[in-house]
Amino acid sequence: MKHAFLIMAHGSLPLLRVLLSMLDDERNDIFLHIDRKSNMLDGAEPLALSKACLYVLEQRVDVRWGNLSQIKAEYVLFEEALKHGPYAYYHLLSGQDLPIKSQDYIHQFFDEHQGKEFVGINHGAEFEWD
Repeated sequence: MKHAFLIMAHGSLPLLRVLLSMLDDERNDIFLHIDRKSNMLDGAEPLALSKACLYVLEQRVDVRWGNLSQIKAEYVLFEEALKHGPYAYYHLLSGQDLPIKSQDYIHQFFDEHQGKEFVGINHGAEFEWD
């Protein structure tokens, strides 16, 4: 089963192109949210992949770091991915992230751990909610 990569991008188009090329695999669908404030795609060569399906979201959120707008952008990404899924795994990334392992390694790892969730909680952290 395919994996969905959900990307929230706002800044470096060259770095985003590298990330997309590293995720360009027939086992992946890629969902891309570009921050509403960003003009990174204006006048740029179109984003194109040869193996993965790329979905650039039309609904763009004005994302503010540490603000609920980040959650809204994530929600928009998950909502769009669910229209095309289901997927074995949903990976949430920023446009500044790069995988440190190959797609073969990533898919093999998740195949071997099928059904497990990988979410960590720092029990030593204290959070204050306004």
